[in-house]
Amino acid sequence: MRSTILLITGIIVLVICSVYQIQHVSSIEKPQQNYSVIKEWDYQWLYKPKESYQPAWIAEGDPTKWQHADTEQPMQKRAAGADALILRITLPSLDWNTPGIWIKRAYGTAVSVALEHREGLLYNMERSYPYDVNYTLLPLSDATKGNHLLILLRLSDERQSLEPEMVIGDYNQMLPEYERYGLIELVYGGSFMFIALIMMTCLFFLKREQIVLWMSLCLIILCLGEIILAYSPALYHHYYAYGKPFLDLFDLALFLLTPALAVFFEQTLGPGIHGIIKKFRIVLIPVTVFVIVLWALGKTIVPGISLSLLQVVPLTFIAAIQFLILTVHAIGYAWKGNRDAIMISVGYSVFCSVFISEIIIYFRDETYHLIYWKWGLLAFLLSLIAVMGRQFSRNHDQLVKYSKELEMFNREIQRAEKMELISHLAASIAHEVRNPLQVTRGFIQLVGEKAVNKEKQFLQLAVQELDRASSIITEFLTFAKPHLEDIKTLNISEELNQIQDIISPLAAMQSTRLEVIAEPDLYVLGSAEKFKQAIINMIKNSLEAISSFDGAVSILANKEDNEVLIRVIDNGEGIDPEKLSKLGEPYFSNKSKGTGLGLMVTFRIIEAMEGSIRFSSTKGVGTEAVIRLPSVSTNPSETPFPES
Repeated sequence: MRSTILLITGIIVLVICSVYQIQHVSSIEKPQQNYSVIKEWDYQWLYKPKESYQPAWIAEGDPTKWQHADTEQPMQKRAAGADALILRITLPSLDWNTPGIWIKRAYGTAVSVALEHREGLLYNMERSYPYDVNYTLLPLSDATKGNHLLILLRLSDERQSLEPEMVIGDYNQMLPEYERYGLIELVYGGSFMFIALIMMTCLFFLKREQIVLWMSLCLIILCLGEIILAYSPALYHHYYAYGKPFLDLFDLALFLLTPALAVFFEQTLGPGIHGIIKKFRIVLIPVTVFVIVLWALGKTIVPGISLSLLQVVPLTFIAAIQFLILTVHAIGYAWKGNRDAIMISVGYSVFCSVFISEIIIYFRDETYHLIYWKWGLLAFLLSLIAVMGRQFSRNHDQLVKYSKELEMFNREIQRAEKMELISHLAASIAHEVRNPLQVTRGFIQLVGEKAVNKEKQFLQLAVQELDRASSIITEFLTFAKPHLEDIKTLNISEELNQIQDIISPLAAMQSTRLEVIAEPDLYVLGSAEKFKQAIINMIKNSLEAISSFDGAVSILANKEDNEVLIRVIDNGEGIDPEKLSKLGEPYFSNKSKGTGLGLMVTFRIIEAMEGSIRFSSTKGVGTEAVIRLPSVSTNPSETPFPES
């Protein structure tokens, strides 16, 4: 999944590079010295209420009603009730080999271009849908010098500022830039939609809990791609016959973007304070469905439904509420150190700052073309992808953690089953062997009362060996369930010092340094004899793992929270990771002649003292065993441990 996210990010970076390259090439090949901007023209309004558009209107200009516009006297806003606009441009001297005029921006749902007092049209385009941004490049001839070029525009219902942008120059030199005009938005928006479709193919490989987050991000990218694509004038210029479906998809993208954002934020930031994000999402989805149904009816069965009212009122109101909720929560979580919220807040802030700035400029001048909001949108989108990547990464880490815990639980279950098996075996052996031993011991004692000299000595030796065999059987019961006798408060420092005295000769024989460092006032409950047995087993294992002459075994004891930690550290040969997890299992040993029973007894003793043992080892460096025992005060109630 991480590779998929990296692939998506790589595609977005590639898109940015492609867009930059297109813009860079355009700026290089821009014929700055071979064209001039038209800065003055005449205009007049036409009033054609409820009449279908006719290119013949271009000849209806009244010679007495022309108004002049230039840089010092800009064109007035749309006259009340005006349905069409005629522009009249006086063509200057055409000092180019192939003169032409590039109408870079003219506002109207239909456009017709002709030369005054000449029949025929140079250009004609009519749309049946309400998109009013147009551009075209037209060749001119030397014969048109000093003539008037007339441009007829059928006005849309909403736009008020209509000042055009026009350039006159060499046709062949303007043609490359004209062909690339609006291409950035096409590449940008189309790439987003392509990325969203690629992401949707990954839905079949995701887990159920990941599908909602992934699908919401796919929908966000798809909607944003359609919004960018539908904003490009090149789309309607080259594919004007399919403009209506593109505008319908644009409306649908606006409707779906808000609930998709709500779902994504809920999946990443959680339900919010008092569950407000979740509640908003629950209310938003049916409202969105209702608005889409009304929109569809207005497009088909009931055309009287105002689409502008549907888009402006509910969409603006819902978007404003969502902006407020998500902004407050993102900032709140970011303030608390939530990295996901920080990334979302940064991306969201960049987008909102750029977009709001451009909207302010647009309301001041409706002819301003929004440019930079797309790049702010990219910053926001990258932050969403980064958050989703972190979410999936956390899910993966959680899965790995659960897998390790499950593996540990399985080992504990297997170990418990082996312990139970040995418990039954030990109990059976103890029961079956002890009785004959006691009977044999009794008869030997009876015979020994009548024996003399050597015979009596031999019989006493036999009784001693029987007692030793009985003691071994008693120790064997420790494998199954150690019984801690004489439970009392143990001073760990004193116990470890006694152990050091016992084991020091063995360490000296192996030229190994034995070091004990214990904090004072460390107390635990347990049997001193069993505790010594467990620690001595651990130290002997460490000594046997050391093969060099500079060996060292350290026993460190300290208190941590409410536990006493005893560390047995050696610089021996270390243990392989696959063998480390098997330590303490019956009959498993890392030594060639070992049985594994000694370490198993150690585990059982520590467990009986309500403690735990954990090993860590590095091959060739050494091994560390950490024993954790519950700490007690100096005067605890001497109650035995609960039976486990």
